[in-house]
Amino acid sequence: MLRKNIYFISLASIPILLFVASLFLFSINAPWLDDFEVGPMTLKNWLVEEDFTKRFDLIWAPNNEHRVVILKLLVLFNYYVLGQFNIQWMIWESHLYLIPLFYFAFQVLPKENRWINFSTLAFIYLSFQYTLSSYWMIAAVQHNSVIGFGLISTYLLSKNKYFVAAILCTLLAALSNSDGLFFIPIGAFLLFLQYRWKELFIWLIVLIGLICLFFLKYPSMNYHAYAFQFFLENPSKSFFGFFVFLGGFMDFFKEKNIPIRLYVTAGFGLAIVKYAYQFCLGSFSNKLENWKKGILLSSNDLFILSGILFCFTNALMISVLRAVFGDYVYLIGNYRIYAALGFLFTTLLTFQQPNAIRKTCLILIVAIGYWGFSAFTYIPEVIANKQRLTKSYMEFNSNKGGLGFTAEQVSKFKLAETLQEFEKKGIYHPPKIQ
Repeated sequence: MLRKNIYFISLASIPILLFVASLFLFSINAPWLDDFEVGPMTLKNWLVEEDFTKRFDLIWAPNNEHRVVILKLLVLFNYYVLGQFNIQWMIWESHLYLIPLFYFAFQVLPKENRWINFSTLAFIYLSFQYTLSSYWMIAAVQHNSVIGFGLISTYLLSKNKYFVAAILCTLLAALSNSDGLFFIPIGAFLLFLQYRWKELFIWLIVLIGLICLFFLKYPSMNYHAYAFQFFLENPSKSFFGFFVFLGGFMDFFKEKNIPIRLYVTAGFGLAIVKYAYQFCLGSFSNKLENWKKGILLSSNDLFILSGILFCFTNALMISVLRAVFGDYVYLIGNYRIYAALGFLFTTLLTFQQPNAIRKTCLILIVAIGYWGFSAFTYIPEVIANKQRLTKSYMEFNSNKGGLGFTAEQVSKFKLAETLQEFEKKGIYHPPKIQ
């Protein structure tokens, strides 16, 4: 048994080590587009501003419709504690969320065949399907932080431990990205299922207050109103988009706008929803009957349920608010991380029931094939993107435009000048040009 565990531990280390290696090899210390607003420009304005109120406004100001407070605080942490402004470091730091994610997944797995199932989860989630969330700083910090903090919160709630810490983590999730707010109703639902009425009341009072504060002077309400109006006029687009979003983990078409890309992902998204519904209908229905009699659901059931609800809620909101941008918007690289997370939790759901070792090994073989095909499809694209970004930085540094901006914008907002100023201070080290 020990020898078999060592074999599967070694197998699980393959996607883990290669994923970590890819973060070091393919990330680059150069901001791109929105990175400038939340990174160098935030730090520059913070350093020249001495008024505390204005500094707070700077941190609280949203990027598009998201209040990325945690990202901006991470910029300040790197500057004051580590003495650097470094895009790569922030990408690497954001991926620390993988530690609690896989720890929780391991704890939730049944002891029988635990290591082989853990290997399957590693191959499924550490694929290269969501490269934009892995190598673009703003996307990495936003999505990784919200997943990490949010799942810590629901895990603690599921285990009925450290209630104050769960509130704090939900607060941090909400301040990482707007979809962190989804953990507020999800957490309330978990407390409801556990009959924890006093804590439910405290949870709602504290976090509803956060929602009110979040939307105070919120600049994107007109956009949301327009997007919702488009949804009311075109509900079928959002209905279809919901399944496309959830099936994004099977998008192997490299951003090509071809109909088969939509139908394949929608089919897998439908399969995820159908499987989760059937499993919950069969497995949870009896447990819910027992719950009505006062017998609580297990902590494992609650945690898995929270993860699935988070992914489904994301799919619902994106399908409503982004339908105006067309059918392919659901498959952009930074959204696919939620599809991959939904795939992981659905697989975790499968492992809650006893499976024959032959079936378990078959699932692992399919997961390895999926991971290999993902690497074959997207690693060349990641390498090419690093080369494009490096070339773009060279053009940007020569005031020719680049890193997502025209030459006029670079000059107008003094973007290159800001990075050059940081470089002179020794807090920024640009990518090495080979």
